[in-house]
Amino acid sequence: MKIVEWTDDKGYKHISKLRDHDPDSMAMKGIPCDPPNVDMLDWDGMKRDLHNNLIEMGLVTWNDVARTNGIISAIQRTFKRPLVNLYKRELRDGGK
Repeated sequence: MKIVEWTDDKGYKHISKLRDHDPDSMAMKGIPCDPPNVDMLDWDGMKRDLHNNLIEMGLVTWNDVARTNGIISAIQRTFKRPLVNLYKRELRDGGK
């Protein structure tokens, strides 16, 4: 088996497994090896959580952001857990 990275017509990158003798052009028909579907994330809830994290961390002006690396922490606090939970749910539901 070989791994082929390809891009669909909407610009999303994918990874597929193909038999060694299959041409790379068959990637769309291969065994998908993508990360979990991020459409399953609660984007509205995460926007709210990001806003609240920025407030809680005192990151309300450019000067607040410029003097600290807090913006990275706010992003991680907001997105890491929901994304990790997608991977865990996929594993639990019989995925990868």
